[in-house]
Amino acid sequence: VTPAMKSRVSWVDKDTMLVGGDFGPDTLTKSGYPRVVREWKRGTPLLDAKTVYEGDENDVSVTGYLVRSKGFAYEKRNRGTSFYS
Repeated sequence: VTPAMKSRVSWVDKDTMLVGGDFGPDTLTKSGYPRVVREWKRGTPLLDAKTVYEGDENDVSVTGYLVRSKGFAYEKRNRGTSFYS
């Protein structure tokens, strides 16, 4: 269970999630959305999760997610730099 926050999560496998959220100072954009993506392993504290991607504080948001298609899995990272482009 994650604390209440603007967050984004994506399962990588049965024991691993990519989590973007408020992990303390400098982990949110100026818009208040995740700026840091961490890889969280089952049974470990969320705050100990390893940072795997970081955006800029001026980005709208940053996400990490897994796409599965035709037997393949692709880990993606995304920096949202504006709402409309």
